[in-house]
Amino acid sequence: MTTSAFSHDPHLPSGAHGTGPDFGPGHAVRISDPGTLISAVPALLGFHPRRSLVAICLTGTSVGAVMRHDLVLDEGHPGGVMNLVLDQFAAVAVREGADRMLVVVVDDRIPPRARAADLAGHTAIVGRFRELLRRSGIELSAVHVCARIQVGAPWQDLTGTKHGVLPDPTSSAVAAAQVLGGRAIRGSREELEAVLDPAPADVQARIADLIDTAREDGTRGAALTRAAADPARADREGLEYVLTRIAQYDSGDEIAPEECADLALALENLAVRDSLLALSAGAQADAAEQLWVLLGRTLPDPERAEPLALLGYSAYLRGDGPMAGVALCAALAADPCHRLAGLLDDALQAGVRPAALRDLAAVGHRIAQDLGVLLPPLGPLLPPGGV
Repeated sequence: MTTSAFSHDPHLPSGAHGTGPDFGPGHAVRISDPGTLISAVPALLGFHPRRSLVAICLTGTSVGAVMRHDLVLDEGHPGGVMNLVLDQFAAVAVREGADRMLVVVVDDRIPPRARAADLAGHTAIVGRFRELLRRSGIELSAVHVCARIQVGAPWQDLTGTKHGVLPDPTSSAVAAAQVLGGRAIRGSREELEAVLDPAPADVQARIADLIDTAREDGTRGAALTRAAADPARADREGLEYVLTRIAQYDSGDEIAPEECADLALALENLAVRDSLLALSAGAQADAAEQLWVLLGRTLPDPERAEPLALLGYSAYLRGDGPMAGVALCAALAADPCHRLAGLLDDALQAGVRPAALRDLAAVGHRIAQDLGVLLPPLGPLLPPGGV
C-alpha cells in the first residue's frame, strides 16, 4: 500500500447470485477455471494489482468480498504487517459467512515455473492464512501465483502441480459485466489514486484565499441577522447552492474558483453535508461524484476532506471498495480527525457490506426534507457509472 490510513482494498459486491459474482441484474457470470479466475481479478478489484496478495471469499457458488494488500515478504515467515493483514482478512471472511477462500498472489519477482525455493516467503504467508481460516472452519481451497495479470502470462498453483497461461483479462466475462455496470478498470492502483491528485499548489492557494475571504464575509452582520431570524435558512440555501452547482457541472459548465470556495463553505455545514449523502443512492449519484472529484482535487486542506468523504461514501455504496478507500484515505490525509471519513474507513476495513450503510442516505434524505428541499428519491442499490 502507498498509504497507511487503511490496510486493504476491498471490493464488496452489493448482491450475490448462485452462478457467480453479481454485478447487477443480468450481469451474473460464471468463473470456471483458475486462469479465468486470475484474469478476472483486475475486474473484481477495479485495477490491475501488482505485488499483491488477493483473497476472495466464496459462499456456495457466490463470490463475496475481494480483498487486496501489498505483498510484504520476510525471510521464512510472515512479518508484523502481513500478520495484521491476514488477521483482518480472516475476520472479514468470518463476517461474510464464507465457507471457502481463494488466494491469488501477483508478484513480478516470481520466475516462470517457480520452484519451492522461489516461493518460500509466499508459502509462509499462505500457511499462516490457512491456519487462521482453519480455526474458523473455513477452507483455503486454492492458491494461484503469477508474475503479472496479462494475456499469455504463465500461472501456477503454489506447489507447481497445476499451471497454465492466462487469457486476456480485458475480454473476460467479469470485465464485460463490470463495463456494463459502468465501472472503470484501471491499469494500476496508482492510476486509481491519480483520479484525486491535487491541483497545482497555486490553484489551491488561490481558492484558500477565496475561502478565507468568503468566511470573513459570512460572519458579518447581515448573515448573522438572517440566521437568527430563520435558523434553517442558511442550511437550506447552502444545500440548494450545492445542488445547483452539481447540475451546472453535470451540464458541462465550469465551476469558477469563487464557486469552489463557496462550495467548500457550504459543505462545512453538517446539515448540508449529511443531506448530500442521499444523492449517493439516487439518480444524481454520478453527477454528484464528478463534483466531489473536482472539489477533492482543487480545494485545500482541510476543506477537501468534506467532498472526499462524500465521494468515499458514494463509491462505497455502489460496491467500489478501492475507489472508496482511495477517497477516504485522501480525506483523512487532509483532515485526520474527520469523523465521517474515519467511520467509513473503519467500516470499509472491517468488510461491512454497502447495504448496511444505506441508512445514512435515508437519514440525509430526511434532513433535506426537514429543510424544505426535495431530493431525488432513493433508488435501488445498483452501481452507477462512477468516476
